[in-house]
Amino acid sequence: MKYSILLSLLITCLICSPSVHCGTRPSFVSDEMIATAASVVNACQTQTGVATVDIEAVRNGQWPETRQLKCYMYCLWEQFGLVDDKRELSLNGMLTFFQRIPAYRAEVQKAISECKGIAKGDNCEYAYRFNKCYAELSPRTYYLF
Repeated sequence: MKYSILLSLLITCLICSPSVHCGTRPSFVSDEMIATAASVVNACQTQTGVATVDIEAVRNGQWPETRQLKCYMYCLWEQFGLVDDKRELSLNGMLTFFQRIPAYRAEVQKAISECKGIAKGDNCEYAYRFNKCYAELSPRTYYLF
């Protein structure tokens, strides 16, 4: 259950818009969530070879276009169980989580709806494009673990 919620947040918190300062995490992303995600984050960093500087860049509104970063984002989705049988992002968990936070519900639903249609490419590219779009449309709910 914790991983489902964390996964939902992870998807939500993947990419920041260049026009938005993303160094500050959303208030609903607790220290406990970050601690729970640490083993997955470490595993995905090791698996993809993503540089910590690239993850931090995203948190600060920059979008390095490295293959490692793109695949790191997809790895997080996989590890948190947010990938469906078509190997695409399953948005049910994300939407379920935000049903519990009514202040963000409409914003999140709109961002998901718009971004799911524009995310194209292989799994890594799909994750990157979705997250970048999502961060631009819902910067209040975005944070990259």
